Amino acid sequence: MQIAKRDDWKTEPMPSEFTIITVEKVYSHEEFDRITAGVIPQQMEDRWFIFYEAPWLYLHRSWTGLCIFKVRFEVVGESVKIAQVQVNRNPAEYSNSHHEHDVSMLVMLLDSLVNNRLRY
Repeated sequence: MQIAKRDDWKTEPMPSEFTIITVEKVYSHEEFDRITAGVIPQQMEDRWFIFYEAPWLYLHRSWTGLCIFKVRFEVVGESVKIAQVQVNRNPAEYSNSHHEHDVSMLVMLLDSLVNNRLRY
């Protein structure tokens, strides 16, 4: 499995217009390893480029390179938990403004990485 790195795809920084949301989620170290491997798009239908630079996981839209989520993790004993989530709130870059939708989308993306089935 190839580990995604920032230089593998076009990326834009998280804009200064972002919000912090709370996501209560804990992963095993094995699951965290799958998350931090990230994703490099392979075809046009692949919508996300995801890479990890400790302690942040960056989730970018593949077509534009726009950063939508930044997720900071921290180790707690035998687990790794989400410590902070930043969400893009620049309306020219990301039109959603509903925290609940962002939480659902992020959890789906992370769970898909854990299960090696990213489809969003």
